[in-house]
Order: sequence, then C-alpha cells, then structure tokens
Amino acid sequence: MRKIKALIYALLGGMVAWGYWQRGDSGMAVFIALFTLAVMALTLAPLGRLRISWNDEGITLAAFPKKPQHIRWQDLEKISLDHFGYHITASSGRFKIRKRTMPDDLLQRIKESVRTNQQSYPTQGHHSEKAIRLTTSAARKNPTVPVK
Repeated sequence: MRKIKALIYALLGGMVAWGYWQRGDSGMAVFIALFTLAVMALTLAPLGRLRISWNDEGITLAAFPKKPQHIRWQDLEKISLDHFGYHITASSGRFKIRKRTMPDDLLQRIKESVRTNQQSYPTQGHHSEKAIRLTTSAARKNPTVPVK
C-alpha cells in the first residue's frame, strides 16, 4: 500500500512539475519535484512502524525513533481483542498489535504465557495491589464508595 501511495505521489507531482516546466517556470518545477521526492521518501520510510520479534526470553517491540521495548513472557498478564487489534497488558505496561500484523504463532505463545502466568499468580490482572490501593484511596476520598 505504501508503494502504491508513493507511486501516486510521483505521478501527481511529476504532472504538476511538468506543467510548470512547460510554462517556463523552472524554479517552481524544481521545487515541486524536490517536494514530491521528499513526500515519497517519508511515505516509504519506516518511521513509526512497529517491528515485532520474539525469542525464548520474551517479545521485543521496536518502532523506529523509540528504543526497543523488551517484555518478558513472565510479565504478560492479560490479552484482549477489539476493533483496533490485540491489547496486551504486562507488568511493565500496555501495548497494542494490529490484528492483521499479529503472527499466529506469536498469538498462541502470548495466550499460553498469559494462561500460565494467571495460574501461577492468581492475584495479577485487575485484582493487583495497585487496583486495591486505588479502590481504598477512592473509598477514603468518597465514603459512599464500597470497598471490596
């Protein structure tokens, strides 16, 4: 899809630059051509594109300008699916992987890890210490909130 967009930008920019060249405005034609090349380069660049890799230690998520984030299999707590994709919750944070970019074997491995982590640590997830602290602090602020 990105290559098709870059091709469309090249055709449109080339036609506009050619029109300026035919009229004798070579400065504007060169500017449009250089601008078109810059837009094509940005379209094809891997900026912000998520690269996923995994091994026996865990998952590595890398989006170009940021440093890679490594998540261990033992840290995975929860996985959910909605129209945006898979939302994976780990003890180190949350991340999202689109449904169409999620490899099947990685999805199975994440589900297995979440299942084993929930069995070995039943207090994780929404019943974590942080959630308990938040509910008790909310109860202190508003006494009508029942504490679970």
